Amino acid sequence: MKSPYKALFMALMVSSTLMVLSSSNWLVMWMGLEINMMGFIPLMFMRETPNESETAVKYLIPQSMGSTIFIAAAMLATFLDSTQLLMAIAMCLKLGAAPLHLWFPPVMFGLELAPAFILLTWQKIAPIFIINALDQNVTNKIILIASVSAIWGGIGGLNQTDIRSLLTYSSIAHTGWMIASITANTQTLLVYITTYVLINLSIYQALTKTPTKFHSQLFSWNQNKNLLILTVSILSLAGLPPFTGFIMKLLVIYTAKASILTITSLILGALISLFFYLSLAFSPILKLAKSRTKLQDSGGSPIFFALSQILPLSFLLFFI
Repeated sequence: MKSPYKALFMALMVSSTLMVLSSSNWLVMWMGLEINMMGFIPLMFMRETPNESETAVKYLIPQSMGSTIFIAAAMLATFLDSTQLLMAIAMCLKLGAAPLHLWFPPVMFGLELAPAFILLTWQKIAPIFIINALDQNVTNKIILIASVSAIWGGIGGLNQTDIRSLLTYSSIAHTGWMIASITANTQTLLVYITTYVLINLSIYQALTKTPTKFHSQLFSWNQNKNLLILTVSILSLAGLPPFTGFIMKLLVIYTAKASILTITSLILGALISLFFYLSLAFSPILKLAKSRTKLQDSGGSPIFFALSQILPLSFLLFFI
């Protein structure tokens, strides 16, 4: 796809997400979701292969179903009181939260790296903030989805060897934490999703410097600077102390208005996820331990890496 068209569709994605965030009208939110979907689907065609066409269809069907359920529930809101629960379920489908996540791994597997990371990060912002705009009693009812997502994301990633699949199930688990943070307050959700996006951007920056597909191949990656960035970012995404990812999860645990059972489920899911996070991080760690050379300047910018570790802490100090 040519660069001018990429810029156009990226502008559509950004403007539509801002439309959703700035509106309190369900119809305008629905329009923003549809424009966002139309802006993202062309970006999926990086090489214009049949596989990308199949992936686009796999993405389009559940997104269309979620939008249809959402607008139907909004239209029935005048006559029924329980329609907001349908809206929340529709947004969980668009987010890829478990058990409504079955479309998510196949779509991620068929995408190139850039659109895959857009799906992991930016495409979550509008649906999660729509759930945040719903009544508090509705978010309390879907807290079960948060628990299931955290545990399912951890279990699903255990037998994965592909880096993209690992990040996919990691995203499902983090979606559960995002839903749980909604029960706290908007500030907690904002801190969590900002931290999550920045950490993923630093991982993306590191992965763009290598054709590596499987985490076992990281042993042969001869760019020590990016290995260090990738390792620290993965450990931060895992929520391992003292990294920023641990602080964002700790913030959710302390502020979420959820039961002990829900918090226990989130922690259990995080511990299960920690196993495959460490398996992904150990390859770069061992590579760095074996190497006796200085860090090579491979041209990768450490800006996102620094932001992912420092900026969320500033957000945390500002909001608490």
